This record gives sequence, C-alpha cells and structure tokens, in this order.
Amino acid sequence: MIDLTRTHHKGIAVADIDRAVADYGAALGLTFAPVRDFDPLPFWTPEDGLRDLRVRATYSLGGPIHIELVQGQGPFYDPASAETARHIGVWVDDLPAETARLVDLGWTVRAANAAPEDGYGLIAYLASPDGALLVELISTALKPAIDEWLGE
Repeated sequence: MIDLTRTHHKGIAVADIDRAVADYGAALGLTFAPVRDFDPLPFWTPEDGLRDLRVRATYSLGGPIHIELVQGQGPFYDPASAETARHIGVWVDDLPAETARLVDLGWTVRAANAAPEDGYGLIAYLASPDGALLVELISTALKPAIDEWLGE
C-alpha cells in the first residue's frame, strides 16, 4: 500500500537542468544537490522495451519533500508532456508487489528501471486509471545512495 507520508519528491522534467536549478532556486529559495549524470540509465517502456538513456538529475536540499529536476532523453522526459513531465516519488519496500497491486487496480506502468519480467528494477512509474497522476515508486534499496547524495 502506498503511504503518502513516505513521499520523497515532486519530480519535474526540464529541458535544461542547469537553467532550471538557477530558476527554481531563485524563485523558490531552494538549494540543490550537485547534478548527477546517469549514463547509461537502463530504462524500460512498453513502447520501446529496455534501452539505455542519459539522464541528468538533482534534488532540492532540505525537505521533508524534495523537488526533483530531471533532464533526459526521449518522450518520457519531455517537459511539454502533460502525462509524464510531472510526478510524485514515493518510497516502497516491495516495488514488484506494489506495482502489481496498482496494475490490478487499473494503473498502467509507463516506465521502469527494468522489464516487468525482471521485477521493474528499483524505480517504476505508474499512471492512474484516469491518467491524471503519475507516481514513481522508489525501492527503499535506493535510499542509502540518495541519502548520501543529499547529505541526509
């Protein structure tokens, strides 16, 4: 079951992460962690299957909920996409089980860090049945690495 008290971030796809860090930082009074490059980042979508993408990302410091800025390749990371440009990221202990539960409730897997037959990896993006909400399930196995990145 998703526990919204475990929300980690509000994610936003951006065209230029360096500019977004400056703009969001100035407008919202935020400081961001150093931008990290994930190249390659294994990324599965129903349309393209598993492939490697280059993604650049950062999180605002502080919290409890962070702003995540992501610049990536392909249509999933298109800032103009109403469906995938914004999401909430929530920690889950059992990503495959939570993904299956949501799919059983009519949610659609839009992307993941691995193919379904491999348990979706460490992250999975699911769209609500009406398409109005995109949730990123984040395996708690990533928490130590993200905490270290953010100095938490």
